[in-house]
Amino acid sequence: MTFRSFCAVLVLAVSLAACKAQPTQGTGKGTVAAVDLARSEITLDHGDIPGIMDAMTMTFAVPDKKILEGVEPGAKVEFDVEVVKGEHRVTAIRAR
Repeated sequence: MTFRSFCAVLVLAVSLAACKAQPTQGTGKGTVAAVDLARSEITLDHGDIPGIMDAMTMTFAVPDKKILEGVEPGAKVEFDVEVVKGEHRVTAIRAR
């Protein structure tokens, strides 16, 4: 194997390792802007979520509709979010 071939294989291996669908998780705090039970989504006006995203208002998928039970617009919440294959999902919500 030539040095050039070795470098190409090394770059490919590093690129593939970086592309694996590793979930990223974090916790945020914010205010509920909207809840859409039919679509299983929540819109949150939240602060910075370290390692995930900057402060913004964003609609998140919610994998289990039970998480949304009793959650109303205007509520101050702390929430857990994970990113899987580029999708941001809220996995838990707690009142603050």
